[in-house]
Amino acid sequence: MEGKNSIGSPVHVYGRRPQAAGRTGTAGRMSAAGRTTTVSRIITACIIVSLFLSGCGKKAEAVAKESDAVILTVLAGQSTSDAGMEDMIDEWMEEHYPDVKLEWECVDWGESFDAQVRSRFAAGDVPDIIVGKAQDVKAYVGTGNLAPIAESCSAMIKQDALDLVTVDGTVYGLPFNAWYQGVLYNKKIFNTYGLEVPQTREELLKIQEILTSRGLTPFAGHFQESWNLGNTTMQFMMNEVFCDEPDWGEQFRKGKVNFSDSPAMRRCLENNRNILEHSWEDALSIDQYESDNRFAGGQAAMYLTGSWSLQFANQYNRGDEFGIFPYPNEHGDARLLRETNMTFMKSARTGYDELITELFMGIFSDQQLQSEILDYTQTQPTVKGFEPEYRSCIQDDIDYYEQSGQVLDVTIGNNQLVWSYQNAVAAQQQLWLQGKKSLEEVLEFADDNRAESMNE
Repeated sequence: MEGKNSIGSPVHVYGRRPQAAGRTGTAGRMSAAGRTTTVSRIITACIIVSLFLSGCGKKAEAVAKESDAVILTVLAGQSTSDAGMEDMIDEWMEEHYPDVKLEWECVDWGESFDAQVRSRFAAGDVPDIIVGKAQDVKAYVGTGNLAPIAESCSAMIKQDALDLVTVDGTVYGLPFNAWYQGVLYNKKIFNTYGLEVPQTREELLKIQEILTSRGLTPFAGHFQESWNLGNTTMQFMMNEVFCDEPDWGEQFRKGKVNFSDSPAMRRCLENNRNILEHSWEDALSIDQYESDNRFAGGQAAMYLTGSWSLQFANQYNRGDEFGIFPYPNEHGDARLLRETNMTFMKSARTGYDELITELFMGIFSDQQLQSEILDYTQTQPTVKGFEPEYRSCIQDDIDYYEQSGQVLDVTIGNNQLVWSYQNAVAAQQQLWLQGKKSLEEVLEFADDNRAESMNE
């Protein structure tokens, strides 16, 4: 955003299911499957001997059977609406693969995931399965720790999503779902005041003026977290910069272009200030949870975010009140943004290559499981020919922009400027919006740290 989105965003849970056993958060990481299995077998052997000596043979057999379970380690970088999907997969595993256990380590994608992945790679402690975003494939494939995905699995995925995880003709990830990002808007408010979806910046400014004059808040906004500014800035960059110059990041690293002398980049940052100035007075101090809740309750007319923010609206049964449109750019041809999100990757070092391929086939072909996860996360499928049971409240708008060719995938920009860099620039923007830095200082920071804009 969520790269939050990258567009990236941190974990935020609305009534998440209780965390199941065999799972850790950011505070502690479980050991690799090999070590876990070895230790458990030694302990089990001692217990079996003890139980047999005491005449408890049947209990010993049960313990021995438990120890035969295959343990697969999973590192999952989760964004806003992802938390809880692991519980759904665990339930599916218990039904279909009772002798296979997943040890989950779920971390914040925006804040912790990249550092955790790289530290484990460096230690040679590569998880059997990694769940991140589509953009992570190109970030990590060069380490040699990702295994190619079997064609039997990749054949299930839509080509546009598959292209994002393909490197030199080889597929290294399986995209599961996608978000859509842009301006969510309250249809009732728009209809009440005779407002139409804006195509240009001038039309958007006019809408803001009308709403303000009526005593309404034009934009929902939350600027407590830096990731949100990283998310919105990349949304602006996609329609102001990367739509015309998809290799802008490469040119930036070569010193051929800069943030500080780019009118387009300056507009991107100033758009954030525009939203802040037309949001609630406490927008600098509230988080996503509060902002989503207020927007769902009709306390603002528009909200630059993604489909993850509709979870509250659905809880209130107000989903049919909302639509989505792209934030207008300088030329009036902005496109809706798609982010190919939850992506499954396989370790090149795992001892369970065929088993993981089998699990991937099962997870991606089980329509009931897919529907449950897609509904919960408010996302769209990437599996060919699959139509989820639920229909998003913004589906008509999504279909319109997709069918008219007015959609960009933000992975294009996220592959050019890595999330850690985006988030660092966003943190500087926070200081600017708080009045502690100037816009020029933020732009200079972006230029001075250009070497950090791409992982080596």
